[in-house]
Parts: sequence; C-alpha cells; structure tokens
Amino acid sequence: MIAAVDLKTAQRDQVRLLSFGSRKLRMVGTHTQMVLLSKEGFVRGKLKIMSLGIVILALCTAAPGFSQTASTGALTGTTTDVTRAVIPGVEITLTNEATSESRSAVSNENGSYSFQLLAPGAYRLEAALSGFKTAVVSGIRISVTETTRVVIQLEVGGLSEKVTVETAPVMVQQESSALGRVVNENVVASLPLVNRNFTQIIGLSPGITIDVTHAGELGRGSGGMTTARTSVNGGRAYDNNFMIDGIDANDFQQSDAGNTGGTAVPNPDAIQEFKVQTGQVDASFGRNAGAQVNIITKSGTNDLHGSVFEFFRNEALNANDFFFNRNGLKKPVVRQNQYGGTIGGPLKRDKLFFFGSYQGTQQAIGIAAGKARGICNSTIFSPPLTDDRSAAALGGLFAGQRGQNGGTAILADGSNINPIALRLLNLRLPNGNYLFPTPQTIDPSLPFARQGFSAFTDPCTFDEKQLMANADYLQTDKSKFAFRYFFSNSLSKVSFTNNSAAPGTPYDLHVNARVASVSHSYVFSSRMFNEFRAGFFIVPWKQDFIKPPFTWTSVGVYSPYPMIDIRPGITITGSYQASYGNDKEQPQRTFSGSDHLSYIYGKHNIRFGGGVTRYHDEVLDAWTSGTLTFQSFPDFLLGQSAAQNGSSFSNIFSSGYSVMPPDCMLRAWDFSSYIQDDMKLTSRFTFNAGLRFERFSHPWDRLGDDTNFELRRANPNPPPEGTYQGYVASSKYNYLSPNKPPLPPGVVQLDRVSVLDGNGENTFAPRIGLAWQVLPNSSRLLVRAGYGWYYTRSVGLIYNYMGATARTNQNRSGQFNAAATFENPFQPLPPAYTTDRHTWIWTEPPYSPTTSYNVTMLAPDYRHALTQQYSLNIQSEFARNFLLEVGYVGSRATHLDHGVSPNQAALANPPNPIRGVSSNTVANIPQRVVIQGFQPTGMSYVDSNGSLWYNSLQGSITRRMSHGIQFLGSYTWSKTLSTDAAKDYRSGRGGTTPGDQLDMRQRYGRSELSRPHRFVFSYVYEVPNIAGQNGFAGKVVGGWSVSGVATFQTGSPTSLLYTNATNVTGITSDRAQIAPGCTHADLVTPGRMQDKLNNYFNRQCLTAPPVVGADGRATAFGNTGVGIVLGPAQQNIDISIAKKLALFSESKILEFRAEFFNLFNTPQFSGPDTTLNSSTFGVISTTSVNPRFMQLAMKLSF
Repeated sequence: MIAAVDLKTAQRDQVRLLSFGSRKLRMVGTHTQMVLLSKEGFVRGKLKIMSLGIVILALCTAAPGFSQTASTGALTGTTTDVTRAVIPGVEITLTNEATSESRSAVSNENGSYSFQLLAPGAYRLEAALSGFKTAVVSGIRISVTETTRVVIQLEVGGLSEKVTVETAPVMVQQESSALGRVVNENVVASLPLVNRNFTQIIGLSPGITIDVTHAGELGRGSGGMTTARTSVNGGRAYDNNFMIDGIDANDFQQSDAGNTGGTAVPNPDAIQEFKVQTGQVDASFGRNAGAQVNIITKSGTNDLHGSVFEFFRNEALNANDFFFNRNGLKKPVVRQNQYGGTIGGPLKRDKLFFFGSYQGTQQAIGIAAGKARGICNSTIFSPPLTDDRSAAALGGLFAGQRGQNGGTAILADGSNINPIALRLLNLRLPNGNYLFPTPQTIDPSLPFARQGFSAFTDPCTFDEKQLMANADYLQTDKSKFAFRYFFSNSLSKVSFTNNSAAPGTPYDLHVNARVASVSHSYVFSSRMFNEFRAGFFIVPWKQDFIKPPFTWTSVGVYSPYPMIDIRPGITITGSYQASYGNDKEQPQRTFSGSDHLSYIYGKHNIRFGGGVTRYHDEVLDAWTSGTLTFQSFPDFLLGQSAAQNGSSFSNIFSSGYSVMPPDCMLRAWDFSSYIQDDMKLTSRFTFNAGLRFERFSHPWDRLGDDTNFELRRANPNPPPEGTYQGYVASSKYNYLSPNKPPLPPGVVQLDRVSVLDGNGENTFAPRIGLAWQVLPNSSRLLVRAGYGWYYTRSVGLIYNYMGATARTNQNRSGQFNAAATFENPFQPLPPAYTTDRHTWIWTEPPYSPTTSYNVTMLAPDYRHALTQQYSLNIQSEFARNFLLEVGYVGSRATHLDHGVSPNQAALANPPNPIRGVSSNTVANIPQRVVIQGFQPTGMSYVDSNGSLWYNSLQGSITRRMSHGIQFLGSYTWSKTLSTDAAKDYRSGRGGTTPGDQLDMRQRYGRSELSRPHRFVFSYVYEVPNIAGQNGFAGKVVGGWSVSGVATFQTGSPTSLLYTNATNVTGITSDRAQIAPGCTHADLVTPGRMQDKLNNYFNRQCLTAPPVVGADGRATAFGNTGVGIVLGPAQQNIDISIAKKLALFSESKILEFRAEFFNLFNTPQFSGPDTTLNSSTFGVISTTSVNPRFMQLAMKLSF
C-alpha cells in the first residue's frame, strides 16, 4: 500500500523529510517541502519462515519423484498385468532409436520405474519378466523438461514371445504443476515463421502477450529482444530466460532500442525442439520470473541425414502497404534470400555422432518498422513548405504564428526568422535533396502544422552468416559427452534513425553471436544420475554512423566541444527529425557452469544442484551528442531566448549533450543452488516441493568508475560556492587508473566495489505444486495447482547509468533552458575536457543554488524484482489425442524498477513558505525544488518500489498429431495493473515519467504490455493420400500439407499525454485533462478504424490541465488515468502450403512451399500519437503488421 501526504498540508519549517522506499533524506534548511511516501511490503519475516517451513516439511515426506534438466527429459511409468495389478521386478530396457544408446532399470515393489536425464528424441522400450511375454513400445517421445508417463501391461506367456504394445503417453502432466508446452521439430519446421525466427512460436501458448511479428522487420526481427514486447503472465519484456542447450543465452544489457544483440537465433532446421514454460517451474530453474525458454539443437544419429533449403521473397509477390497505397507510392523493396543446409550422422556407429548446419541470409527491406534492428522507411508531417526557402517566402507562409508557449510572432516579411533556421532549411544532401524535404503532398483541409505529408523508403540491407557444429560421444553406456557450438555474424545497413527522421541519417549495425557448451552426463547406478554443463554466450555489438552532412559550427551554432559539434540532432515535435548518433560498441560475455544430481532413495527422487555465471558487460564509447528540441515549426524558425521573444520560455524547448568516458566495463556474478522433490503421495496425488537460492551480485565497474548520487547524503540548500555532497564513489576508484583526479571534497568513497548497499542480492525462492488425478481408474482428468517465488536479475542497462552520475550531462528544458538561443544553445564545458578522456570524471563544477544540473542515480537499497506466481487449472484428455486445459493464473510482482524525478518542486503558501517563497508560479520553481542546483526533471532516480498485479483466465485445446492433424488453440483473458505501466523503467525514467512524481497511486493503471483478450490458433494438416492413387496421379494428389497461425487480440492500453511547460511543480511530462462533460468512454472516436486515422481520439473531450498558480499560468497535473484507452487491435493470419515429392526413395524428399504472411492483407494499424499538444495528436500513419507478403521455398531432405 502506498500513501502520499497531501502536498498542501505536509509542509514544515527547518527540518523536512523525503523518503523513497526505506531510505530517508534529512533536509535541514529554510522552508522546504516534506513529502512522505510509505510502502507496506507484502514480504514479512513470518511469511518467509512459514514458507521455508512448508518446503522443509514437504522435502521430508516420503514419495517417488522424477527428474530432468533444462536440456533433458524423463520417462516414468508402472508395470501391470492385464488386471491392472502392479508387477515388481520387471527388467526394462530403454533405447534411443536414433543413436542406439540404451539404459536399463527394474520396476520396484510398487511396479514403478523411471529413467532420468534423457536426451530429447524418440525411444523404444522393452519390458521383460519370466512368465510374461516381452512387451515392446516404440516411438515414445521424450521432450525437454517434461516427464513422459507410459504404463506397460504384460501378458502371461514366454519371454521369447514379443508383443508390440499399442500405447500412447498420456497428455495430462501427472508429475508436475508447471505451465507450458513443448514445440517439436515438426511444428518448428512446418509453421510459417517470419524471418525463420523460432521465437515467434513462443506466442502460441496461453498467458503470453506479444505483438504480431512484422514480416518486414530487418534481419532476424525482434524475437528474443525487449522490443518484441513478450510479456508472460503480466511480466516485463525482460523477465524471460533463454537457454540454448542448457546455457544462459540472455541479453544482459537488454536495450529497448534494439541496440544490443538479443538472444542467439539458430535456424529452424537446426532445432530439435524447445519448451516454453510459462509458470510454476520447479526449483531447478531461476534467473528470471517470466518464461523459461529451453532450446535444444539437433544431434547426429546412426543414419546420415540432412537437408538443403532456399527461402525466397520479392516485392513482386506482395501486396502494397496501406499507407503507401493511400499516398500513391509504389510497393517498397522487399527482397530476401535465406539458404543453407544441415547434415548429421555417425563418425563411429553407436559411439560418435556429428551434426552441422549453415544458413545465409541476404535482405533488402524498404518497409521495416523499426521494432528491432532497423528503420527503413519514414513518415513526416509538416507545414506546407515549398522549394522557396527564402526568408520572405517563409515569412509569408508563417506570418503571425508564434511558438508553442507564445511570445514573438513571425513577421510577414520574414525579417525575424533566425539565420540558422534558414541555413538548415536550405541545406541540401549530397544527392541534391533538402535536409528538411519539401512535402510530397499538401492537404489544405488539415491543420496547418500537418498539411504537408511525405513518406520515404530507402531499403536497408542485412547480411548474416550462421554456422552450427555439434558432436556427441557415447563413451560407455553410463557416460556421455555433448559438444555444441553456434556462430553468427551479421551486418545491417540501416537507413533512418527513427520513424519520422529526414532521409540521410544512415548507420551500420554489427550484431554477432557465439554460443558454446560442453556437457557430461553420467549414470552412477539405476538410482543416481548426474549432469555437468559449462559454456559461454558472447554477443559483440557495434554501431557506426556516417558523417553527418553538417556540423553545428557550419550552420552558425556555437558548440562547446568538438564531439558535440559533429554529432548534431534536431527534433521538431510532430514533424521533422534529423539526428546523427554516435559510434559505439557494446560487447557482452556470459560464462556459466552448472551441475545437477538426481538420486532415487526408496520412494524419493531428489534433485539438487547449482551453478555459477560470470557477466562481462561493456560500453565502449564517449556517448557524446548535441541535440535541440523545438515544440513547433514556428519555434524552429524563431530560435529566440525567453528574453528575446518576450515569454518565459526559449523557443528551444530543450537542448543538451552528454559526455561519458569511453570505457564502462561492468562485471557481475550469479551463484545458485536448489533442492527439488516430486512426490507421489498416493497413486493419484503428486506433490512437488523445492527451494532455490540465488545470489545476484550488483555489477561493478572494472575500472572503478562507479558513481552514484544518494538523496540521503545530499545537501538540499547547497552553499554559493557549491558542494559535491551526495555523490559516492567505488572503493576501486583510482585502483587501475592512478592518473585520475582525486575525489573532490564532499564525495564519499565507499568501502565496497559496488556503489549500492547490496540489498536483495541473496534470494530464497520456495516453490510448491500438486497434481491430483480426479478419477480413481483413469488418468485422463487432472487438477493442478502451484505457488512459488521467482526472482528476476536486473538488466545491465540500468547499471550503466551509475557511471553517468559524475559526468557531464548538460540537458536543460522548459524554464531552465530560457536563456538558450539558436546561436548559443548549449552550456559550456569545463576546461578539463580538453585533456585525456579517461580523466573526465569529477571535472564538472559542484552543484550550487545557481546551477541547473542533471544527475542519474539508483536507490542505494535497489534490489532485484520478486514475483509470486499462483495457479489452479484442470487438464482433461477428454478424447484420444485431445487435451483441454482451463484455469486461473495470477501473479504479484514487487520490487520492480520504478523511475521518478524526486526533485519535483513543492507547493508553498503564506503559512509555510519555501526558501522565502509563499506563492506558486512558473518563475519561482527553482526556489521550490527539493534540492537546489538540479532541475525538477534533472534527477533521474530509479528505485525498486514498483508493483504489478496480474489475473487471468487461460484455456487451451491441443490435438496431438494423429491422422495427419495437430493443432493448438490458446485463449487468454487477462488484466495487468501496475504502478509503472510501461514495459520497463526506461520508458518512465526520471523526467519522462508523466504526472506527479511523489504519488505512486496516480501511476497505477493498466500496463501497456496487456492485451485483455488474445486468441491464437496454430495447426499442421497433412492431407492424406487417396486410396489407390499410385504412380503419377499419386504424386500429384498426395504429399500436400497446410499449416498456419491465426492471431486475434485487442489493442494494448495507452495513456494520453501532455507536454506541460507551465506545470506548477516543474514536471513537464504530464497527462491530458478530461474536458467537462466527458467521460472515459468518450475519449476514442467511434467508428471504423479507416475512418479515424486522423482523429483516433476525440479531441473535444481533452484539454490542458487547469491553471492553479498565482501567476495565472502555472497548471496542476492532468487527470486522465494510466492506460486509460486501448489502441488498435490486431487480426492476422499466416499460412503455409507445402507439397512433398519422394525422389528415388522414401528417404529423399523434395518439398515446395508457398507461405503467406497476413494472408487476407488486413490493415493492422500502429498506435496513434498520444501527446495532446503535438500537431499529430490522434494521427495514425503506420501499420503494425506487414501487408500480405508471399515467400517461396524449396527444401531437399535426405
């Protein structure tokens, strides 16, 4: 529970408190503001003790269990006679049909048997006992992380008589409460996959929310990245854990802009199967609270096998994009070739096996929407500019118009138009086009600011080469080694920096991946099994920008530092953007090792083990750029300071740059251990219990450059000469770089390498579950339930900002940028920036009452997020090969990343003045901030006080492959409520967080990752051959198959925003106000989507926040809620039609495929502009899903 004391009644003199979480800043000074935030945590000591007691009690209960790991499965069952009486002492032999690897076991006194740590694949089982016929069961499928159950009935007879038993493993999961399902190689190979990226299949399961994949995405697309917006049971986009052959393959950095590598993406022909576990996973799994995605790559077999394939796309096969059609533009370039092959077989039969795979991809894409690694088209709204860019022509066009915040009007003769604006408007690119292009079309019926429209496409290119090399060595029937290696290199040439960028802002993006592992499994006895695994995941990432067509100096802008000069950036809100980023490099390296032991003792099968992971996360660049933001086109043309234009604001709403040392080298460790027991208390009741310990160390900088700013140490009333109070440094400062300057007075050097307190690094996670067979003589109906604690390691990106704390970050906006002019918009740099960049730290002057600094910081008690998961569901195998599953799934997450600007100005009144101020105006905001020397939006503070609640009804119906048909239909009805509705903290960090920073209640609402209703249907149908059709007719009629995925989901929640330069607290990022007489139901324009593309929102029902200041200008916060409206829905159908021909023999198959993405060419629209005072508010100008694309393919398998 979060409470906020009313700002108007919470004022005190002399001593004030500001509390964030459990940390309090004691403010001693004159007339500051007290705000108290209290948080009632749900985690109490008694609850911890009780939960631990439950687990200990469970582990002491006698019962049998079954084990598997992230890369293996298990088999269990019972042996009975025809009367269903159990038979002990049956000798059972299990043989891998592909490699002939075999194991043996004997059924115990209860007739039970089990095999642990089995490689996924098809197996053959033989059961023999004197007096009975030998039973043979073939085609038993072992799947990763699952326990397959097979009941064997023996008939009376002689051992020499073999009887093939027709039995299929039950589909209900009797041994576990875990949620999720296996996707086998047939589904992976058959379904139409955009860019042949397996991560698209993750969205087939219930409980998962993910946008429909845009088939025009560049390269591998957004799969495996936070940009894919994959939310599992309400979790954040980076809550999911990816493993490849049991090795950690997660993007530690997890950049939201696609600026890191994501996970590795082997091609579908190299994948044996993978399991997506969406909840209630056992204690052997950790690191993340979302989905556990376990990918198993293929192995060699005793038979030589392989494939050769080619997948082809061309725009001639496609439909045109909705907006391209509407604007009279031809189809964009969409060309792709994906080619390669696989081969596997024996190096020594029954002993040594190999498997290899290669895939090459070449793309030219002119429609990429920018969700992942590239933007290849751009849409620009603008005033009706012409090719006449003279001052007189512009003056005639814009005569009388003022900036967003009033002030000087543009003169009709254009004499007060800024010369720099004129130079930029007349600047041409090397190809002769204007930097700010003339609109392609003009519509006088629209508002002036967006009468001009242009749509540009400049094909991006992508080139990737990936290689896989696997080997397996069966040393003995007890000892097995496995070696895995995956390699990929890719280069993307990206055309635009964002979706509204002017042409001429390209860059190169290098994303590579390396995954390697070695494992050893050993069978000590029929009761003890062990698996050891070690490996690494390396993702080198690099970005190279072209040289911009202009520098700030060349157009007349003063630049205080050369790197700022050569990397300019201009944004005109709702219109043009011309931004040139900086070159940078971000390599990541993850090294991991683990060991898992399974021991059967009586009726117990206990698993325990642990692992260690080492992270290297580096940012190798100077992070320098110089950017200017104008709120309107007249602001851009004038470029005057507040004093020049006669208002309180400069026409340059914000200007700034950031400078960081070139090397940020984070290091971190993870340690884990667990114990798990799966107990069958009776023949119908299974109980799972486990306890997991994980230590997630907070990263530290290898060079000792960690810094932080602690509110509890800060001086709210700094002296005129300034102070560094509040800043802290790592104990490693100067450890490797003794030439760095000494720490300034006031900076505290801590006695630890991390600048955080270390809270929450040690985690204990109890987990329990049950499975109850409802009917006494049938295992076809099951009730399952589970509850558990799951922690998520915080992403590396959040720690990068610690390194920015003590470095120059000169970004000013609103009133604090009032002195900026187009000629001199940037603050000067300290003289020290002319020397070695490694000494830049601590060169910025201390904060004082006259400074307007920015600072990024983490709460000292920052901790990793905790999610409690709970579920209750029913599984019914209501007919042969059919499984129905319906249930409730919920979760409660705490300690989520929570970004605020704690320096929000307080409210004063005569009885309680603040630093001598007794009224509230825009002008006196600097006197009313909590800590002077920093802007209200200048403190970017992240703590772990966020929370999330998720409730859902989830259902699915599965048909196992039978008679050529298999399908999965999944439905989820859900609601996700969060105190931070964005997908992660970066969307609401610091001053970008809309609304009141000190009241978490007003940040409570529907998460943008939520889609209330979602239905997905996937299928594979192999058309049967017609009886009697042989020869040529049989070849024509037979061998056809159809597969596909249909997705239908409602839109995601969105908030209505307002850029509020006159907010009474200085927080410029605000929400809109609902107009009198309107309700929430009136905010979206009714009617068809195509009829409201220019006015998705009902503008008449929204207005600016009300004025409350003594100056008649300062406003309160807007009252529209978080996630108050839903964006456009998605309805998409992808389909694949295939024809197989046998060549010379049944083992050689030639396959032709035609795949259609968005088969019916249904327009599916992106979300509208949600900022009320933007010229494009409520306008939808792009689609979220591709038009109909067609892909042709040919594959030869042998």
